Amino acid sequence: MKGSVKFGLILLGIVLLLIGIIDITSKKPIIWDRTFDAKDKNPFGAYVLRHELRHIIDQHNEDVKRPLYQYLDSIKGTDKNLLFYTSYFSLGDAAEYKLLDYVSRGGKAMIIAEAIDHNLLDTLFIKIFDFYGYRKGVDIKSHLRVKLTNDNSKIHYAKSDLSVVFSKLPKNTTILGGITYQDYLLPNFVEVQIGKGKLYLHLTPDLFGNYYLLNSASQYAYAAKSLSYINDKPIAWYDFKANRDQYSTPLRVLLTNTGLRQAWYILLCGLILLLVFKSKREQRAVEIVKPEPNLSKEFCETIATLYYENGSPGNMVGKKIDYFLHDIRNRFHMDTLALREERFCEELAERSGVSLAETQYLIGLIIRMQGTQQRDLEGLKQINENIEDFKHKAKMI
Repeated sequence: MKGSVKFGLILLGIVLLLIGIIDITSKKPIIWDRTFDAKDKNPFGAYVLRHELRHIIDQHNEDVKRPLYQYLDSIKGTDKNLLFYTSYFSLGDAAEYKLLDYVSRGGKAMIIAEAIDHNLLDTLFIKIFDFYGYRKGVDIKSHLRVKLTNDNSKIHYAKSDLSVVFSKLPKNTTILGGITYQDYLLPNFVEVQIGKGKLYLHLTPDLFGNYYLLNSASQYAYAAKSLSYINDKPIAWYDFKANRDQYSTPLRVLLTNTGLRQAWYILLCGLILLLVFKSKREQRAVEIVKPEPNLSKEFCETIATLYYENGSPGNMVGKKIDYFLHDIRNRFHMDTLALREERFCEELAERSGVSLAETQYLIGLIIRMQGTQQRDLEGLKQINENIEDFKHKAKMI
């Protein structure tokens, strides 16, 4: 058996070594998922944007890692500009109402998302449209460019589908930028005046991803100019990932990291293999020793028989009375030293539910038995029957 255990451990070590060599030598694939998360370094993460924000906006910026409703209640006035960067913007009706109230009081907020909660859009009287990069059956993706209205530069973004634009805007809206095709400008970046403040909506979050910010100076400049509309105050970056439900398990640190998660699963597999090899019994069975039986009942029966056969019922009468008085003290919490007082029988009858006459007869019988030294077998039977009858009526048994 020891040889099989050694073989299993060697096999496990070889497997782990091969996995490590393959992981080190293999080329890491590029993940093009559009996460838009500040911790992700993939092409469409927001790691570069979050760290460049202090250079683009020279203010003391912060991350909001709690629900927006709580955060807005905790700050005074409108001394922060809010920035939301995600693929789909939706915070719930209560939080969105709180956001609009914050803007109307003089605050600024910018939402960069390719999809926005339709309830918020309906409130703003705005509609969006996805034309999929086609016009009258013709593929126009390669001809699409992005520009700001205050800048003549038209920038090409080859890795993204520029197709989501605004199709309906209210009068209190200013177009700040859009997607161009020939002489057409399809708005994708607008400013909405709400009360004393301004809400900025941008429908192409790809343009602020890691890839484009590092790809060319013009693409970096586009992101910087777009964010310049909220550079007058410190930025509060709303962290969507921190506000989503996280792993409830204590192992969430392991499970959220790819390398640690793989190591954890390998460890579990190794433990399972070890249990399989060690599952065979390596020693003979241990004999089961039964515990000593409880002979308390038989002992009591033996003692009772000795009392009975010795022809001394007086001792048994005394013990019967003592046990009964003990039960009275424990069950009804009465002082049996007051047995001869008239009030004792009335109180015992009231607490036990037995009639006063029967209670007085039993207590009188007990007092008589305690006062005489001559106790015969008939007296034992009499006191036993009366006590047992009282216990049944008082539900003491």
